[in-house]
Amino acid sequence: MKHSNGLIAFKTAALLLLLGAGRVGAQVEGVPEEDRKAPGLVTRLLETPYLTDSERADIRVRHGVWKPEDLADVGRRARAALIRGAWDDPALSENGADPLDRADALVRRGENRLALETLSSVKPASLRSLRLTAEAQVGLGEIEPAIQTLRQVEQRVTKERQSSAWELVEGVRALHLKAMLEGPSRGGQDFQTMMSMLSRAREQLDRLCWGANIAEAELLDDKDNSVEAGEALEQALELNPSSADAFYLLGRLSVDSFNFPQAEKMALKLRRLADPIVSDGAPTPTHDAGEAVSPLADMLTARVRIRQRDPQAAIDALKPTLARYPGLLEARALEAAATAGLFDLAGADKLLAQLDVISPGTPIGYLQVGKALAEQRQYSDAARYLEEATRRAPKRADGWIELGLLEVQAARDDRALAALEKAEALDPFNVRASNSLKLVRDVRNFARIESDHFIVRYRPGIDLALAREMPAILEKVYARVTGDKPGGIRFQPAGKTVIELMPDHQWFSVRITGMPQVHTMAAATGPLIAMEAPRLGEKNTVGAYDWARVIQHEFTHTVTLARTKNRLPHWFTEASAVYLEDAPRDWSAAQILARAYETKTLFDFDEINIAFTRPKKPTDRGQAYAQGAWMYEYIVTRFGPEAPLKLMDRYAAGDREPEAFRTVLGVSREQFFDEFKQWAGLELVRWGMIPAEGEPEVKDLMDAWRKQLGEGHEEDLPSQEVVDRWLEQHPKHPDLIELAVRLRLNKENQKATPELVPLLERLIEARPVDPMPHKLLAAMYLDESSPAHDPAKAIVHLEYLDAREQNSASISEQLAKLYAAAGDWEKAWEKASRACVVAPYEAPGRELAAAIAIKRGDLEGARKQLDALIVLEPDRPIHQQRLKALEERRAKKN
Repeated sequence: MKHSNGLIAFKTAALLLLLGAGRVGAQVEGVPEEDRKAPGLVTRLLETPYLTDSERADIRVRHGVWKPEDLADVGRRARAALIRGAWDDPALSENGADPLDRADALVRRGENRLALETLSSVKPASLRSLRLTAEAQVGLGEIEPAIQTLRQVEQRVTKERQSSAWELVEGVRALHLKAMLEGPSRGGQDFQTMMSMLSRAREQLDRLCWGANIAEAELLDDKDNSVEAGEALEQALELNPSSADAFYLLGRLSVDSFNFPQAEKMALKLRRLADPIVSDGAPTPTHDAGEAVSPLADMLTARVRIRQRDPQAAIDALKPTLARYPGLLEARALEAAATAGLFDLAGADKLLAQLDVISPGTPIGYLQVGKALAEQRQYSDAARYLEEATRRAPKRADGWIELGLLEVQAARDDRALAALEKAEALDPFNVRASNSLKLVRDVRNFARIESDHFIVRYRPGIDLALAREMPAILEKVYARVTGDKPGGIRFQPAGKTVIELMPDHQWFSVRITGMPQVHTMAAATGPLIAMEAPRLGEKNTVGAYDWARVIQHEFTHTVTLARTKNRLPHWFTEASAVYLEDAPRDWSAAQILARAYETKTLFDFDEINIAFTRPKKPTDRGQAYAQGAWMYEYIVTRFGPEAPLKLMDRYAAGDREPEAFRTVLGVSREQFFDEFKQWAGLELVRWGMIPAEGEPEVKDLMDAWRKQLGEGHEEDLPSQEVVDRWLEQHPKHPDLIELAVRLRLNKENQKATPELVPLLERLIEARPVDPMPHKLLAAMYLDESSPAHDPAKAIVHLEYLDAREQNSASISEQLAKLYAAAGDWEKAWEKASRACVVAPYEAPGRELAAAIAIKRGDLEGARKQLDALIVLEPDRPIHQQRLKALEERRAKKN
């Protein structure tokens, strides 16, 4: 699946960019205390004349802008530790700390029994103490006592009018937990009630209560409403730029949206926030993992690595936190999920059993394991864990949502419908569940066309024009991908593959992720391939594209993942799919590969996998696709067409890549990479991307020439005559030929002339991957004002360009007309048909194809095109009239 990683909506993305730029929470970047500024409203409050110094210190601590002297007091130091995520700060264990702060830290650390002991001495019970008590009880697996505790909170917040914004926030957090345990009440209206309570806390009781913003973000995140959750967190950080809870939730939003660089920045901020406080009260400027542990940073990093399919790195990231806080349920659940990501289900089950000892009956481990396996497309195993999560917590919506989304991706729509309807009943405000449920219900009304190996589903209407043409092309794709011709996978997946022709980009995205924000046009989830209709429209984002080539890429994923039980290195998955597109390498890929080779930045095996999910440069992902396919080509060339298939079988058997390479290829990955680079250099010479051995670089020729000219000529450019002399000495040098061409083009308004033809043909021979000379020659031969006008000579160059064109039918249509003019109706039909594949919703292309079909005596082919035109343009009677005339002609012929 080719797409850019980033699904978060604009406003949240903008916030994360602000955070990355240091405009929010700057002090966590090591900015000196004297340079930190309190938020505007807080500053005005601090300037109030009647406040005492002690009250001002309390305000600064509450809003995360403390001064060194503020933290001399143990109580304030403990509160600051909670705010910045330093849960094991010594102040939290000292006598001067508020017992509720101490209990809060204990609950966060997973030391729930000690937390309950601490809370038992807090009299009278506040809403905060009751909320912490319930969380500790849940952490111990004591669900019924927790529900009883939460009902006390419910009684108080509904019958007693709260005068403290912070206590009201505690009440809302307790009600949120109660809804998760018991299910929502009054058809989910409790969500609106909680949001109203938070609005009152923020707008009527205390405009500076940043806790209300975080609680609101937690509620919205629970509904998968990342846009509004991000806005709430922005407001929270404006009021407290040191809130670790806000940064952690922002990081999770980033992970959910595949915005890994921003999540990494949030993890760094969390580490710096948790740094030990030295004697002057300021955080240390650097982080020493041996001295301080940031469980929030470690868990966020683990979430990133799990989503990047690097489970071992996730396990490693969690080690400091688990060593310090063995009872932390979230960390243990993530460890189990990462272990499952290694396909070690026995190890994951062992960890889940240990989790049950700490918190009997907890669903969170099964939920995290199920989600991780679903992302690895291990649908059957994932469903088993998620079903267990729903069994353990049948009134929690999240388990049903994840189960429903899994079934959507697995194309098991009946099961998806059942799970999502359950989720909707529990949580009617969840955005992903609502989107996916609407999609599943809509898809049930889709029409379907079946062939031997595919089921095409489409919304009745205009998409019929394309849908009924797809099976014939899809069966050719099936034969190529599953067959035994060079590159074929030689494997047939069980059952028919479902191809869903989604009417617009929004619903394509929902099918793939549950959210309407995916930046690609097609994707395989295993047994299902969803594609956006290749047309322009208000809700369509990609326009025309070569859907047959795209589906061949995606179906290769379906087949290779089925053959390997979804156990392929990421680069290998994409490499095999690009290789099997059966398309020539495009110019941009050749340029990227040449640049990487010359700058010694070709990816090794670790770097190439990271480049897909954690690109450091804008070109990294493109290089990963291009280089992966190049490495796959080298495997076929060097080790034979059987080698990739044998590697797939070793991956299916559970071998890791180093072991599989040694077994199948007889070399280590390091040796393979060294030999690949040698072969790659020779290939680049063959492509004309780098000079052959013994040939000079153009830069060296120019430097020597300028040196001959003497001082003051360091910036001079060589004339056409100078370049021609160099070219006489190096007649096959591709860079010199190109330079000679461009110097002449500068004199001819960038147009080819008959005199330039020999040089352009030499460039084609010297650099066969460059489309530039083909474009120039085609344009010249088609130009009626050119003395070289000869459309027949343009054909070979247009064919070259058309083979590489993926988003326009114009070249195919041009070729169809040229072949028709020459009376070559077979080739004219071939090109007109290709135009209708790339742009199937464009009526002019259909009309051209129909006319050519009639000329070649293919009345059935003409009828199909007219049928498509009637669907595309039902308000044009000419299509019906032409079809009637065609049918009469067929009747006479028969």
